[in-house]
Amino acid sequence: MGASRSNLPFLLKAYLFLGTVALIIVGVVYSYSRVSQLNKQSEAVATLFARFCALATFTALDNPDVRNIFDEVVKPADFPMILTDTEGRPFVWKLPGVQIDSVDVNAIAAIDPKNPPPGPIRQLVDIVARFDRRHRPIPMKNPGTDQVFGYVHYGEPGLVRELKWIPFVQIAAIFLFIGLGYVGYRSIKTSEQRAIWIGLAKETAHQLGTPISSLLGWVELLRERQLEAVTEREQKGGDRIEIDSAFLGEVLDEMENDAERLQKVAMRFGQVGSLPKLEVEDVAPIVSEAVRYFRRRIPHLGKDVEIRERYELVPPVSINKELIEWVVENVLKNAVDATDGGKGQIEVDVVRRKETESVEVRISDSGRGMTPSEAKMVFEPGYTTKQRGWGLGLTLAKRIVEDYHGGRIYVEKSAPGKGSTIVVSFPT
Repeated sequence: MGASRSNLPFLLKAYLFLGTVALIIVGVVYSYSRVSQLNKQSEAVATLFARFCALATFTALDNPDVRNIFDEVVKPADFPMILTDTEGRPFVWKLPGVQIDSVDVNAIAAIDPKNPPPGPIRQLVDIVARFDRRHRPIPMKNPGTDQVFGYVHYGEPGLVRELKWIPFVQIAAIFLFIGLGYVGYRSIKTSEQRAIWIGLAKETAHQLGTPISSLLGWVELLRERQLEAVTEREQKGGDRIEIDSAFLGEVLDEMENDAERLQKVAMRFGQVGSLPKLEVEDVAPIVSEAVRYFRRRIPHLGKDVEIRERYELVPPVSINKELIEWVVENVLKNAVDATDGGKGQIEVDVVRRKETESVEVRISDSGRGMTPSEAKMVFEPGYTTKQRGWGLGLTLAKRIVEDYHGGRIYVEKSAPGKGSTIVVSFPT
């Protein structure tokens, strides 16, 4: 069960990625199919219009002013076309960049279409050849005799040429956004990981610092007592150093507690980044032990905080004892740090929520509270409302609770000057 919960974020990311790719493919395929249909319709319209031009041109041939064909029929068309005689001499056209007035029609009649002179006429002949490679020229026939007297050569409408590029533009834009998104995501992840590693190093130093300082203090106290015993021996004479057994027993007990604390810290950090072993246990004793440890530390923090406890009868849950104790300690530390003036109250409740089938650890303080924006950011790496700190305790707590235990940790309520309530919830 723990493995499936740990795989959940990866599966969600995989589904999101596959869904995005599927949507991209569907969008591109749909756009390409619609462009293809529009292209076919445009070709059909162009063919029909070209046939109409053929009939209109035959009628216009009776008029000595052949250029009226351009004004009446060709000019309104939205695609390029060239009308030629049977030998390939252009006499009417609509082309971007080639005006019909720039060429002498009478000069065209005298050219050899297979070897046109340089200039606009050669350009027209080359365009005719290019059109014919894309579309078969439409013959213009005498309606009475079906005699061919010319051809209509046409290209693609400008709209179709532009629409053909839409799928490629879409793909390029999508990959551009994916690339920018990936770069941004990597940048965010890199900065987040940097903050986590820096914070983790500082948190390690902080966690190890307390028991190490305590051990050094006890060692110094033993040395002082040893020095007193040596002085007393020299004054009284003798060859033995006597130290009070009760004092020695107390020192050894405290040093043992500090050594166990160091071992516990090492176990906690050893499980960060790996899948911890979960066991079905009662969460109340674990919370009680964390409160007991923190209650002993409060005087050393220069605080006057009262911690009240209330435990309901709750069902056992699947948890890792060391990590959950760490979570409760981190939340308690934030609650103690939030007290103004060094005085305050903290309430720790362990309750069962039947409606959500969960066990909740509720920690409320009477401290300075948070604004809604601060409450949203409190679990982000590197975020802290304290003047001193590195903002990693609640980040680690969130990872432990949600990633390792499939539970939830959230700020239930908080307001400036009215304290905060943080809830840690475990599924039963």
